[in-house]
This record gives sequence, structure tokens and C-alpha cells, in this order.
Amino acid sequence: MINNENQLIQIMIQTLITKYGLLLTSSQTANVLGISTRTLDERRKSGLDCPEYIEAQGKKGFMFPVQNIVAYQLKKAQQSVKTLF
Repeated sequence: MINNENQLIQIMIQTLITKYGLLLTSSQTANVLGISTRTLDERRKSGLDCPEYIEAQGKKGFMFPVQNIVAYQLKKAQQSVKTLF
């Protein structure tokens, strides 16, 4: 059972690090967020609704740190509409 937000953040970060490492590619990030790489690239170019990223040297293009992806997901979750059952 998750008792607080800090514990949730740590679990989310550890899960992503275990699967992908500390930095994710655009393709991996899009997969985690459940969107297409094209949508992620369009959001990145517009500077809206996108996790913070690092411009990488060479072929890698853009890299997304795990903690930025988790922060983005939590921000989006807080913006969601809450429903009662």
C-alpha cells in the first residue's frame, strides 16, 4: 500500500529506471506516456504539454530524465477530472 506521494514518486522512478535506465529516448518516453512519438515531438517543438528534456549529442536527439517524466505524469494526474463512484 502506498502511504504518501513521496513513496509513490520513488516507486515510479525506480520502476522506470529498472526498465529503461536514467534517461529515456523520445520513443521510450512516448511509450511510457501512452502517446505517439510524433505527438511527443510536436509537443516538444511547441514547448507545451511535454516533460522537460535534454538535447543530447550525436544520434540520440533528445533525452528525457526519469524524474522529469514522473513529475510530468503526476502534474497531469492532478489536472484530471475526479469522479465519484
